[in-house]
This record gives sequence, C-alpha cells and structure tokens, in this order.
Amino acid sequence: MAEDHQPVLHGPRGVAEEPPESLRARVLGGWDAVLAVATEEPREGREQQGPRDLRPLAALGSWPGRPVLGAVMAAAHGLPAPERRPKPFDPSPEEVRAALAEARERVAAALEEVLAAPELGRRIVDSPLGPLPVLTQIHAMGHEAAQAVHDATGTVPPPLADAGLAAMVDVVGALAWRAEIPSSAGLWEPDGGLGWVFTADADGWRVRRHEPADDLPGVEGAARHLLVSTGSVPSMLARGEIRMRRVGGLLALAPLVDQVPNLPGGPLLRKAVGAVSLLSRLPGFR
Repeated sequence: MAEDHQPVLHGPRGVAEEPPESLRARVLGGWDAVLAVATEEPREGREQQGPRDLRPLAALGSWPGRPVLGAVMAAAHGLPAPERRPKPFDPSPEEVRAALAEARERVAAALEEVLAAPELGRRIVDSPLGPLPVLTQIHAMGHEAAQAVHDATGTVPPPLADAGLAAMVDVVGALAWRAEIPSSAGLWEPDGGLGWVFTADADGWRVRRHEPADDLPGVEGAARHLLVSTGSVPSMLARGEIRMRRVGGLLALAPLVDQVPNLPGGPLLRKAVGAVSLLSRLPGFR
C-alpha cells in the first residue's frame, strides 16, 4: 500500500476512474440542488410557517476563515493548513445563501484543478477519516450535503441523493482498500432506482452504478433511509424501509466501524452489523 501523503499513480482509485463529464455533472448537480433548496420560495401551505430555516445548511458554506476545501487543497499542494476561525454563530438566510454559493464555486474550482492534474487528485492527505485521496474527499462532500438538506427539509432531491449515495460508497470502498479488506458491497434503491457499489482489493477500489442483475452484499432501501440512518435497523427492516442483502459480506466490513468512528453511513453499518448476528439466522436472509 502507498505511503501516506504521496500520490498513488497505479491501481484504481474509485471515482478517479470515472469519466470527468459524469463526475463533474454529479458533484455539481448535487450542489445545484443544495442552492435550489436554499433559494426556494415557500410553497402553498408553508406561508404561515414563515421562511425556511437555513441554519442546518450553514456548515456546508464557505466562510471567512473557514473556506470550503481550504485545508484539503493546501495539503494537496504541500502547504500548511490555513487557520480556521469560527463561522457566524447565527447567520442570516442571506449570509447562508452567499456562503453556499461560494462553497459551490470552490468545489467546482477544486474539481477542475484535480481533473486537469490527476496526480493531484490521487494524492493522499489527512481527513477526519484518516488519510484519503484528495478527489475522494472532494467527492465525499455529497454525503454531508445530503444529510444537511434532509435536516433542513425532511427530503433529499434526487440529484443530491445520487451524489450522497455515490459519496458513501466511494468512501467505504477507499477505507476497505486502506484496511486491506477485499470486498464488494453497495447501497441501492429497489426497482432500478439510485444505487452504487464498490469493489476493493489490494490494488485499490472501483465504484459504479448498481445494476438490477447485481448479486452483492449491501443495503436496499429508499435513498432517504440509506443516507440518514437514525432509526433502529430491526424496526426499519420490520417496516420494510431497508433490506439487507448477502449479510455475510456486510459482516466483512465490520472492522471499519471500529477503525473509523466518523465513517459516512457508519450508523447504518454499525446497526446493521450489530443486528446481523441475530437476524441472519432468520428465514429470508441470504
């Protein structure tokens, strides 16, 4: 495996293998969905409730002293991380919208930079989840954005749900590679809906869209349940909100739950792993 903080030019690196056009469209399409939520006029039935509370989206914004991707891109260039200052404690809706717009611009600029210099995107730098490639970290923001929009609205627009699921699967694939856990798994909606899968081995990991013919370990359910996993897994299973497939393969990922406390999708995986030991004995699990 590569040494930390060095570009890894051999082996697949998840979304780094994806055509730039589709990668750009998904990442920026997710951010456009965030901006649309932030600027959406109140719908009929919401007028009496007042304007939408945008504070759950504030953490996604780019603020003075807290520029989005500032530390990641500084590390990519071998520079010290900029000093981080607190964001406004109670920003106004106008301030949140401006910060989100700037964040989208910074993400677009960082994405163009690493697409033009692939070795930069493959450079491994620190993250809250440990060392990960720069492009993986840029792409992973889709998961945080999907959660924030759900907190603000109770829903996740399809373009953002797609970006969020892809982000979760790409990060778990990267961590499986880093932990030397050969595995394949995914997250997907039923009936040909949104979904992504990864395959990790000693050389790296690949991600792709889920296909109906796939027979892989994973969790199936509506994107909102997969992205925001706050409920009880047994209860979600009983209500049919999620279904676990090939649960033995999911158990192979159990070490990641302990190694990476902030794992995207970790609550879902942690609860699934905890429930599998009992539930896998029941009829209907395979």
